[in-house]
Formats: sequence, C-alpha cells, structure tokens
Amino acid sequence: MVGKPDKALLDYVARFSYYPDPDANEPLDVSREKYTDARRSLVGRHDDKITIVDMDFGRRFTPEIIKAGPRKLILYIHGGGWRNCNVITHASAMADLAVLSEREVFGLSYPLAPEHTHPAAIDAVCAKIEKIAAEENCEIALAGDSAGANLALAAALRLRDAKKPVRIFALLLYYGCYRRLYDTRSHKAYGDGSNGLATAWMRALWNFYLPDDADPTYADLTDAEMHDLPPVYLCEAECDCLADDSRWLAGKLMEAGVKHYYDVYKSVVHGFIHYSKYYDPSYKALKSAGRFLAMLDDQA
Repeated sequence: MVGKPDKALLDYVARFSYYPDPDANEPLDVSREKYTDARRSLVGRHDDKITIVDMDFGRRFTPEIIKAGPRKLILYIHGGGWRNCNVITHASAMADLAVLSEREVFGLSYPLAPEHTHPAAIDAVCAKIEKIAAEENCEIALAGDSAGANLALAAALRLRDAKKPVRIFALLLYYGCYRRLYDTRSHKAYGDGSNGLATAWMRALWNFYLPDDADPTYADLTDAEMHDLPPVYLCEAECDCLADDSRWLAGKLMEAGVKHYYDVYKSVVHGFIHYSKYYDPSYKALKSAGRFLAMLDDQA
C-alpha cells in the first residue's frame, strides 16, 4: 500500500523552496543562490538557544547547554544531491540537532558537482573530519541527510579502511542515497515527482556527481563492506523514492552485525527534517537522533 504525504508538510516545503523554471536555462550559481535565499528565514524550533558562527570548515552550532563528560561533536554533512545546498540551507536541522543532543554541531561544506565530481566531495569531507578530530581531540558522530548521508557513511568507510585515528562513535543517517539504482519499490511508488524528489532527477544527480568513467568506490556503496562501523541511527521518510535505500542499508548492517536503530516516519517526504520549527514529525526525528546518542552514552 502506497502512503500519501501530509499536505501540511508539503505546504512548508513549498514555502521554503525554490524551483527554477526548467525552460529558463537559469545559470546554476543563480538557482543555488535563490534556493539559499528561500531557506534563509527557515530556523530551528530552538533558535534562541543556539549560537551560530561561520568557520573555515563551514558553520559551528553551539547550544546553550552542552552535555558533560568526554568531548563529543556531531559533524553534519548537508544533502542536496551533491549539487545544491550548503550550511545555510540546512541550518534549521543542525541547530535543533545541537540543542536536542546537547552537543556542538559542526556543519561541513564541500565542493559541489558538476563543477567538482567524485571524489572531490569525499576528499574534502574526510580531510575536514581528520583535521577537526585532531584539533578538537574529540569523539565524533557523523551525520547527514540524503547525499550528505551518503558522504557521512562513505567517509566512515574510507576512514575505517585507511585506519585513520579518528574516533567515530555513531552515524546519524537521514533518508540517504546509497546506491545508483532506480528500479526499487520506492522509486516505482514515489519517483514520479509528485512527492518532491523524482527518480529522473535522482538519476541526473548521480550522473553529475559520478561520471561513467569515475571510480565508484566510496560513492555508489552497493558493494561496500559494512563491518566494523559504529552504531547507526537510520531514518526513513515513507513517501520518498529513496526509502528502499535505507531499508537496504539496514539489511547490510544487520548482516555485518552493526548495531542500528531504524526509524520510519509515515506520510513524510524526502527532506522533511528541515521543518522542525513548524512540523512535529520533523522535530521528533531530530529528537530521536539525540536520544540515540544519549543511549550510547549510557551504554559506554
């Protein structure tokens, strides 16, 4: 049975989004700036309890209350199909995640496709993770949504394989795109574009990011080995053409013996966590990730 997206959520999406006219041939830098402008006024529910500072790595979100104990940071990698968005468009989610987890969140910027194809983004992300880990002397939770979830998982895999001295204690992954695959149940059910992200656009984004002649390692994660990863929080948006990617990843984590928590939000679309100031399921999804980290602290 195919779920139907909540109209209240769709209204918020329309209010804080920009969709260029496909026939206008608008320059990419212009459409990126217009989308950023559409999101500038979108803040978190706890915007009055957070300090935001621009940094060389991106943006730093510091909550009024920081959890006592060993220093632990959340490094958040924004989505946008590797092609769009930035630490401004995703500020609401990062701000509320910081307050709800009582952890500082560092939002990481990275070079975008198609100007910079794979592995430019993952190279930049891994370099920033290593630099922050060394400078801050901390443990790290890697977080991300959509293409950012892909980069967060890929970074954890690459740093594991390279045996880098980065202490990653958790992954927080929201509705990620992990496979260059378009014939799944969720693509067939929700990929026509009526719910936001379309299968045709997802195919185009993969083509921008990963040209046919590029090495797909740490991009298309279909064949990646998931062993020896830290505990993972996985969030699925029901009415999302990428929903089956999260289900696939949950199965791979189970096979590899990786602890994980799977969270499904009914009647929501891709990108829903941005609207936490207005929409309770968005807020709950960020709060659940905070609780997941608190649970890991209790078990340590």
